[in-house]
Amino acid sequence: MIEHILSGLAAVATLEHAVFMVIGTIVGILAGAIPGLSSTLAISLLVPVTFVMDPLPALAMLAGIYNGGMYGGSISSTLFNVPGAASAAVTAFDGHPMTLQGRSARALQLGVLSSFVGGTISVVALVLLAAPLAKVVLMFGPAEYFWVAVFGISIVVSLSSEGMVKGLLAGLLGLLAAQVGMDPATAVPRFDFGSVYMSGGFQLTAVLLGMFSIPSAISLLEKKTAAHEELAAEEKEETVRLFSCFRPHWAAYIRSAIIGVVVGIIPAAGGNIASFIAYDTTKKLSKHPETFGKGEPEGIISSEAANNAVTGGSFVPLLTMGIPGSPAAAAIMGAFMVQGLVLGPQLFATNSNLVYGLMWSMLFTNVIMLFAGFYGAKLVRKALAVDKEILAPLIFAFSTIGCYSVRNSMFDVNVMIVFGIIGYFMKRFGYPASAFILGYILSALLESNLLRALSLTGGNPFTALFNSGLSFLMIGLTVISLLTPLITGWLGKRNRDL
Repeated sequence: MIEHILSGLAAVATLEHAVFMVIGTIVGILAGAIPGLSSTLAISLLVPVTFVMDPLPALAMLAGIYNGGMYGGSISSTLFNVPGAASAAVTAFDGHPMTLQGRSARALQLGVLSSFVGGTISVVALVLLAAPLAKVVLMFGPAEYFWVAVFGISIVVSLSSEGMVKGLLAGLLGLLAAQVGMDPATAVPRFDFGSVYMSGGFQLTAVLLGMFSIPSAISLLEKKTAAHEELAAEEKEETVRLFSCFRPHWAAYIRSAIIGVVVGIIPAAGGNIASFIAYDTTKKLSKHPETFGKGEPEGIISSEAANNAVTGGSFVPLLTMGIPGSPAAAAIMGAFMVQGLVLGPQLFATNSNLVYGLMWSMLFTNVIMLFAGFYGAKLVRKALAVDKEILAPLIFAFSTIGCYSVRNSMFDVNVMIVFGIIGYFMKRFGYPASAFILGYILSALLESNLLRALSLTGGNPFTALFNSGLSFLMIGLTVISLLTPLITGWLGKRNRDL
């Protein structure tokens, strides 16, 4: 194995590969930072280009786009509370409050360092544990996926500890919004009101941009003074060393990265679920959970370390079994097909240089992303100096272009506007958009796997859902997730009374 790793390093350590990795990483960061665009879309657009390239340089470039895009989404989340990608929605919880406190450069630096740590740990896991970790995927059936979704929904309670009822109602509203479209069991349109467009459901990008970008743009226009301009001067004197913020929060970095790797190897889970789970776990284990959502550094760390750790994790089932662990990995799978490469165990034997060269490319593009993001943070934050009357229309314009570009559909733009209005009023009345988005994302995973589990057991719910140790493990984690905020609140109240 060592000789294969070294031969992969030798294969990728050329000027040609370095150029393609830099290009891919920069393109990925830009694609991730623009609302509506994403690494998945960028990879999909460039896969046909790889047909005329050699396999390893092509895959090295796509690896850079994947890594850069996962981090790039945190830039707009942090600066403007507009997630560049679904996986960066959680980063906005604490990243944007840090921006409002005059610490946007610090937040961006935390984000890129967390992305680097998560991505690096995922590559190490991919190199050393690809085969063992792939076996974990085979242990998950419909029942296990169902309980993963239930566990994810239980996080709503933790995210909404200051207003649990409102959080649960927002999560329920997200679940209901996801019911529009085709029934996964019968393929019959639901709640489409006779519209062909609605029969396909609401595109996630449109919903995400609506819930976050439009309320943020309106809020900017409502402010009498540009708070971001007032705070900009305070940041100029803040100097941070590259790894100075690692030691105080090392446990959050490592723990969140491990969560990301594990979630990454589960097909259809992805960075958005990983970031929610990591954020919730870090908040529960924190000695000061009340600071989360108010500019807590570990909130950014947990989200970014987890969603970037998904990158290496998603390659585990892709390379070993030909099963992509994320939408971006599915797009990269197209590049393998274009090159005539067959994914699976035989790939390691017949093209070891290519496989381990790709792994080295994942590592090197993480390093490129780290230096570009860390030392470019103070340059990027200059976007905050743009006047709010210009910034708000720009946010809306980029959101509209990004939303339209996903499917070239004006219907998606209209959906974004409608959900933007809903998101604005939810924000005004204290209903968390995060709970809504979590419910929306997990609805398909919950419903489809429940139906599959029931169909496999003739409709018996007990046999379908309580049939393995993994199911009971997820049930236990769900109970802990639900009870922890309640117990913590009760103990806090008791201590105050004493």
